[in-house]
Amino acid sequence: MTTIRTGTDLAAVEDVIAGIDANGDRYLTRVFTQRERADAGDDPERLAARFAGKEAVLKLLRPRRSDAVPLTDIAIVHDAEGAPVVELAGRAAELAEAIGCGTIAVSLAHERGLATATAVALTAR
Repeated sequence: MTTIRTGTDLAAVEDVIAGIDANGDRYLTRVFTQRERADAGDDPERLAARFAGKEAVLKLLRPRRSDAVPLTDIAIVHDAEGAPVVELAGRAAELAEAIGCGTIAVSLAHERGLATATAVALTAR
């Protein structure tokens, strides 16, 4: 049976700025991949949108409380045309495979200090 799964999230840009101010590169490397940082140019608004995208994907994957999914296992990067795409690795990729999840589509937006994202995918379970 094919089902549609969705996830959505809202992130405050000021929270990303606070994370960077408090922990600098340690925060950035714990939350974002090098490619995400390059695509976003380390801009807090764009990073907040990617953070919201990661959280939206996690909601779509629905990990159990006991599943540890590092945020860097989910990357929101640009394709050749500049559109956001989801790349999964590690535990996130395992969870996607377990539910028969195909390509995950993601939409990002940011304005006035807030960033939002919605992720959608078809799954076999």
